[in-house]
Amino acid sequence: MRDSSMQVGVDVNRCVASGMCALLAPGVFDQEADTGQVVLLEERPPAEEWEAVEEAQRSCPGQVIRFREAAATRGEGR
Repeated sequence: MRDSSMQVGVDVNRCVASGMCALLAPGVFDQEADTGQVVLLEERPPAEEWEAVEEAQRSCPGQVIRFREAAATRGEGR
């Protein structure tokens, strides 16, 4: 399981629109209605979602889901 210092990212340009991410982790991923490409709903999923997010990453045929350390918020209104 990832900790709260991690966040999810996706490379939409490499997405093959299989929908595995939205099927496995619907609270974190969705699909664009017209193209079927991944839409990231939650960059920092809650702890209970991480297992599903990791399964979505392993199942993604385009390997577009990435994990990275979250950048510190610098008072940019986020």
